[in-house]
Amino acid sequence: MRVAVCSTKGGVGKTATAANLAAVLGQRGRTLAVDADAQEGLGRAFGVIAGHQDSLAGVLSDDKVDVRTAIRSDVAGGVDLLPAHSSLNGVGVALAQQGGQITSIRRALRPVNASYDFVVIDTHADTGDLTLAAIAAADSVLTVFTSDPGSALGVVRLVSFLNMHRRLENTSAKLLGVVCSNWDRTGAAAREVAAALAETNLPMFTTRIPFSRRVASAALAKRPVVLRAPRSPIASAYFRLADEALATYREVFAA
Repeated sequence: MRVAVCSTKGGVGKTATAANLAAVLGQRGRTLAVDADAQEGLGRAFGVIAGHQDSLAGVLSDDKVDVRTAIRSDVAGGVDLLPAHSSLNGVGVALAQQGGQITSIRRALRPVNASYDFVVIDTHADTGDLTLAAIAAADSVLTVFTSDPGSALGVVRLVSFLNMHRRLENTSAKLLGVVCSNWDRTGAAAREVAAALAETNLPMFTTRIPFSRRVASAALAKRPVVLRAPRSPIASAYFRLADEALATYREVFAA
């Protein structure tokens, strides 16, 4: 499974979802976490800060650089990490001018794909070219929303973006599902937004990630919450999400 975790709105828990999903999958098989966001959030979630040369940006800027030189081994149990750098956006612009951006991440990961059971790619919160490059390197997409109606609209926009590029043959990735993060079970807004999305007939994950202050403390500790507080309710939700994502993946790709 190569999954891109996407949203078109920041602050919805996308990077936390990617980090914790990677950490759980690392307990199921060898996993590569790829930070394709110039904000470097996924790297920081595992305590890694990279320079340009030893990051995805450095690999993409020079096709003679072997991606293995930038991968950090064993940042968590079963998890390796390819970090980002703030120069990634500029590298993307240069690649776009050369016509090579859409396939750039897919090309970069090609030498190591066979080494991993799972690849989890964190993306920038938009539908820009680097997000498309991440989706083109994946075979599935998971998107995140919260009780904010704007994030639900973002889900619909992302799905439209994915479907358009499938038609254009820029990607073959399939939508794996839509997951609610920062879930407040007592909040009317959360229930209304989830109900509205359910009416779109998009594949909704039954697992909902509850709001928890542990996410912020885990970020400060530079460890995903499933590793820092594995018995907490939010960690349990991430474990359930990983299991549901794997089961859904098998169903989607068996069809």
